[in-house]
Amino acid sequence: MSKTERLDELLRLTGLTKADLARIAEVSPQAVNGWFKRGEIGKDSAKKIATDKGLNLSWILGESDQPYETNQQNLTHDVEVVGNIMNGLIPVKGDAVLGMDGLIDMMEFHAGWLRIYSDDREDYGVRVRGDSMWPRIQSGEFVVIEPNTKVHPGDEVFIRTADGHNMIKILNYNRAGDYQFTSINNDHKPFTLPVKQVDKVHFVSGIIKATRFISADDVEKA
Repeated sequence: MSKTERLDELLRLTGLTKADLARIAEVSPQAVNGWFKRGEIGKDSAKKIATDKGLNLSWILGESDQPYETNQQNLTHDVEVVGNIMNGLIPVKGDAVLGMDGLIDMMEFHAGWLRIYSDDREDYGVRVRGDSMWPRIQSGEFVVIEPNTKVHPGDEVFIRTADGHNMIKILNYNRAGDYQFTSINNDHKPFTLPVKQVDKVHFVSGIIKATRFISADDVEKA
């Protein structure tokens, strides 16, 4: 695998965008574009990404074929159903059924876990059902939500309004007592809500493929 292919695989494996990489590494989007043109990423930036996403630094740098450390590669054999969830596993709390109007019908239940690391100990995942956010989020993929991570303009966020409506949007701004959001797929115009009408604005840290999912049913049968 070439270094350029390794960077493409980094995006695929984590569900991150180039903008996400820039935010994690604390560099400009232009710097990230340079990584992909040269097929090379600086070690300091690679360390930040590896730490943030629980990846093997040597793999990001092209010095190893294993994207995760050995103890993370074997997580599927060491799942503990009772007690604290171990590092590298995020609980999946149900399905997010997408409606054509941009709203989400949340079906909450313990579905299983995602094999990916997060610093937020209250993080959780939901499985997306429906195509209203295609191609950014495809039906059957998982969204990782970090309630305690600070959000910034340009971030994708999970919203719950005071009257119980759920959405995944892009935060445009939070000022003068108002939030403004835009749709991920540009099918809807931006809209503004007073802060008092918004119950939750939680950071969406990643879009994860189904290959990272461990079903609770499979664990119970093991």
